[in-house]
Amino acid sequence: MAAKLGLIAEDLSDIEVIKKLAKKLTGKAIVASHFVGKGCGPIKRKTPGWCKNFHQKGCTRVLLVHDLDRNNSNDLRSMLEQILALSSTLKQAVIIPAEELEAWLLSDMAAIATAMNLSKTPKAVHHPETVLSPKEYIRDSVWQSSNKKIHYVNSVHNGIIADHIDVTIIKRKCPSFKPFADFFSPPAKK
Repeated sequence: MAAKLGLIAEDLSDIEVIKKLAKKLTGKAIVASHFVGKGCGPIKRKTPGWCKNFHQKGCTRVLLVHDLDRNNSNDLRSMLEQILALSSTLKQAVIIPAEELEAWLLSDMAAIATAMNLSKTPKAVHHPETVLSPKEYIRDSVWQSSNKKIHYVNSVHNGIIADHIDVTIIKRKCPSFKPFADFFSPPAKK
């Protein structure tokens, strides 16, 4: 069966997290074809070709996930939506986690503690999207909470954290998660 969803993200660990969070929202495994940009520049250049490939593979929807980093959210969203609109007639959405996708993971420190097998849970972050470098924040929190014994590596551990995360906490703490959750919500009945 052809994948019904095309995913575009910055790296493979983002794809893994996206699929796991989508499964938590829908209760179903997500069948998806994907491309990774290995950075922001390639995503912008290669998205038109990737969308054509998704269409050929039978995808009916495209989800592009791009970290905000230090960009202006409105400008970045507008640019990415224009790229998608020009390159695809498929149902599409641009998701921009503020600052990085790791901010969503940072919303649930208990999940991080469980995933990383920490003896104590790091201090909760009430507004994870205001943390300038969520990836580094998780790294430092894990290092401190493990008495400098456990090294967090996003490409290894993000998927494990996503296995344990509570999406209701992400919804509550991360406004940038709402469009993602909405994308996976069933259409409203008329």
